[in-house]
Amino acid sequence: MDKHRDFIEQNKVIFYIIFAILFSYVIYNLSDVLDVAGQFLGLFKPLFIAIVIAFIANIPMRHFEIWLAKLQKKIGKTHFSKGTLRALAITITFLLALLIVIIFSSIVVPRIAESIYLIMNNLDSYITRLTNFINKWATKFHTNYRISRSEVSRLFTTANISGVLSTLLGWFSDDSSNVSTVVNSVGSTFVTAITAFFMSLYLLSNKERHIAQLRKLVLYIFGKDLSIKLFQNSGEANRYFNSFISGQVLEAAIFMLETYVVMRIFAFPFPELIASAAFIFAFIPMFGGFFTFVIGIVLTAAAKSSSTILFAIIFICLQQFEGNFVYPKIVGRSVGISGLFVLLGLTVFGGLFGFIGVLLAVPLTALVYAWVARFVNSRLKERKIKIKNNKVYENETVIYDPEDDKNKKMISETKNQA
Repeated sequence: MDKHRDFIEQNKVIFYIIFAILFSYVIYNLSDVLDVAGQFLGLFKPLFIAIVIAFIANIPMRHFEIWLAKLQKKIGKTHFSKGTLRALAITITFLLALLIVIIFSSIVVPRIAESIYLIMNNLDSYITRLTNFINKWATKFHTNYRISRSEVSRLFTTANISGVLSTLLGWFSDDSSNVSTVVNSVGSTFVTAITAFFMSLYLLSNKERHIAQLRKLVLYIFGKDLSIKLFQNSGEANRYFNSFISGQVLEAAIFMLETYVVMRIFAFPFPELIASAAFIFAFIPMFGGFFTFVIGIVLTAAAKSSSTILFAIIFICLQQFEGNFVYPKIVGRSVGISGLFVLLGLTVFGGLFGFIGVLLAVPLTALVYAWVARFVNSRLKERKIKIKNNKVYENETVIYDPEDDKNKKMISETKNQA
């Protein structure tokens, strides 16, 4: 290590010149460099997909592995190695995922496609019913507001409802809902998807070994001190994303089932479509429930206007139950950030990364908040400065008290008036 440092010190000027030349070349040929970098990273596409699959599959796999180990201890007759338990847990995880895909594609998807097809065929009559519903309630509240059918139709045209429905129907139709098409859309080609799948199996089966190898590489490149910080921050990021994703998926699935059951009990129209919307929008913090509510209200008012108010009341009650009982139990308060920062995170990460940024805004914001808070607190601690009860202390001595400031200001204002 000392020889390497001596060599770098002796040739520092040469390294700076080489770096300046390379940097200038990259700046002046940025588009070409980005194209080459994109092509190079494209070669690793199966690995990137495999990492995503392994990260998501690792969450249920861990639970299955623990459950199998406990079951083995309870039975006591057979003894499986750790590798065998891991293999069984991986098998159960992917079989469960396959079962969910089969159920969804064979039962749920056709029902959603049927609902969309029904809406498209009856769009004119739904517009008429929706217009009558709005005008009816405007009359009940003694307002002068009235809306014509042409205005509602124009709103639908502006929002491109027909185009959206056609796109959705294309996604959920029989031709596009088969497994091979889904695989091709995720992995670009069938070969890429299969390669990514087997890579994810290797990553999951030997995850401890691969993590150790990665840590060795990081230690070699960045040194001990920086590597330890990287390990701590990456571990914290892993905890945030693991807890949020696992909790959020389960919470969204429960909310979807609750919505579907309630809609079936009260015979509301389009239960599969609205329940699926509830599942998708559950991943969008703060506004997801509102989007589902609006979609449900519009569809119910258009198809069965007599049930619209009942739907609104029941859906609001369902949301309150979900927000106050289910969500805190499953997702919890682990993110520890206020609504202001959640909204800020939605704006920033949504603007940077689009829909994916919106989905991951909460864990990303919580992670950035934790990093910034730790950095600020450590710097203040070094300076022996702390804030307690809105007072600023340095070496346990008050250096700023806002109450004293107010008192002084009041005294000076009184003197000036006198």
